[in-house]
Amino acid sequence: MNKEKIERYKFSFTAASLQVPVMTSLAEKMVNEGLSLDELKPEDVGKERAKTNKRQFIEMKKRLATLSDDEINHLARASYEEQRLLSMVAFARAYRFFYDFVIDVVVEKVALFDITLTDLDYNVFFSRVAADHPEADKLTSLTQKKVRQYTFKVLEQAGLINNVKERIIQVPQLSIAFTSLISATRPQDLRLLLN
Repeated sequence: MNKEKIERYKFSFTAASLQVPVMTSLAEKMVNEGLSLDELKPEDVGKERAKTNKRQFIEMKKRLATLSDDEINHLARASYEEQRLLSMVAFARAYRFFYDFVIDVVVEKVALFDITLTDLDYNVFFSRVAADHPEADKLTSLTQKKVRQYTFKVLEQAGLINNVKERIIQVPQLSIAFTSLISATRPQDLRLLLN
């Protein structure tokens, strides 16, 4: 039987949450200095501890690599609201687990006019995907807890939920220009923004 290859989940996002200021400053550096992604250095993240710096830098590069040149330009110059939404789109593109959670759970709840994310929502999703993703199933309970914590934290930092405690879903108001920007790269990603 020819089974469709399932993209492996990467959980390295627990090294760094959304990090909007870091994403923005790296995008600004690329735009202002005409640098490519490969020309960025770990010091550009600006953290004091070198090891943390390098690990976060690797994750930031993964995320920036998912953005088009136009999206990187926009990230460098946009309003904070759009910077955090664009950072979240890059985050979701880089980490399929998060992408699937937003599409399969958050978007679905909005469609049903159910605006509160619950522990049960997350647990059902995790159990379901673990069946197809041995890499999720093999996570230690401590790492599972961290993945869950970061998933909700990123949603909060992006403004898609009010906070990690109540988890009330908030649908962002998108400008036509921002919608066009995302559509030009990957139109299906507009769903990540609950639109």
